[in-house]
Amino acid sequence: MQRRNRPLPFAAMLRSYKLYLMLLVSSIFFIVCQNQGSITSLVSNVAAASSSGAVDDLPPDVVAAPLRGLGGDGLELLYGDSEPALGAEKIRSRSLNFKDMPSKLNDRSSSTSAATSSSAATTTTTTTAKPTTTTKTAPPTGGTNGTPKSSDAGSMGRFEVDRSFRFPVDPKLLPPLYIITPTYRRPEQIPELTRLGYTLKHVQNVLWIVVEDSENRTTTVARLLEEIGVPFVQLAAPMPAQYRKQKVKPRGVSNRNRALQWIRANATEGILYFADDDNTYNLKLFEQLRHVRKVAMFPVGLISKYQVSSPIVKNGTITGFYDGWLGGRKYPLDMAGFAVSVKFLHSRPKAQMPFKPGYEEDGFLRSLEPLELKEVELLASNCTEILTWHTQARKNPSAPALDRKKYGGTNLVQLTSWLV
Repeated sequence: MQRRNRPLPFAAMLRSYKLYLMLLVSSIFFIVCQNQGSITSLVSNVAAASSSGAVDDLPPDVVAAPLRGLGGDGLELLYGDSEPALGAEKIRSRSLNFKDMPSKLNDRSSSTSAATSSSAATTTTTTTAKPTTTTKTAPPTGGTNGTPKSSDAGSMGRFEVDRSFRFPVDPKLLPPLYIITPTYRRPEQIPELTRLGYTLKHVQNVLWIVVEDSENRTTTVARLLEEIGVPFVQLAAPMPAQYRKQKVKPRGVSNRNRALQWIRANATEGILYFADDDNTYNLKLFEQLRHVRKVAMFPVGLISKYQVSSPIVKNGTITGFYDGWLGGRKYPLDMAGFAVSVKFLHSRPKAQMPFKPGYEEDGFLRSLEPLELKEVELLASNCTEILTWHTQARKNPSAPALDRKKYGGTNLVQLTSWLV
């Protein structure tokens, strides 16, 4: 019988490996074909992110474009992480091009997608517009056609334009809250903003308007706001030079007026509230603010020698004001003791805060007149509860310079970047 030549074991293994390799390549090719759309989208998103840059890549002297095409304010819009329960992907912060915005607040024609939930009254957005790299160098303010014009005391700095998007606060879901927080560089700034930010993280349908007393917005604050994840707008509005020479300075006035200017240009309904970063807030307060028709008032704790500032209420009517310093004010209230409807603000186009230390609240409320006390809504159970406290942090001296020769190459070098 003729004997057959059997293949060597090595040759058999080699053929098996070739077969396995062909199957592996075929499987990869099949998967790539099935997911071609997802891969293309991923590559596009990466390219867009690299071209526009994250917050940390922005120069510290950039104030970017506004939220809606209703005015030409220069500002930085940064909105937080999408709601995971809504199944939307995270959105990196972008600079925004005012020219690309829809001209109407409720216009849904922009290239975005939104997901809504009946249990969580929030919206999320996905942008697809191509970014631009134009940088405007003129200080921008509100213009009727959405283009920058000459600056005023309430808007300073440059802005960088990038891409369009959809407003993250939807008034159809829940009356939006516009929380205005003036801030300035100091050792307590970051911890106090952190406390307030994580409080607002529990509030639905809110937009945090943070206005820095500086020529330009700072990357330190921008980075913190992005990490917290609350939808926010970052502005820069320095105190005019003539007031910096005063012994008692009108702090926060230019910041708040700048925020009012932004609200007039970008919001049509909702409630605005001046929430300083050195206060502590009960979450019940924000829900009670939702349906203010004109002006609401309520007590503030830890104010002056009386430890409380409040309207005096008898039989549901304001009969006066209780405050440690009346000073001839018609409305002796703390800044955190009242809120205003956005619609009512629009009906008083000249309303603003005066550069008069100690009379900022009184001056602003006077500028809202005609306003009768019987029209004022009383919150906090008819002004019988304290839902906000002036828990001002202890003042800290500036940190001494780090000895680089002694501590160079250690973690202390990075830690000092958090300090003032």
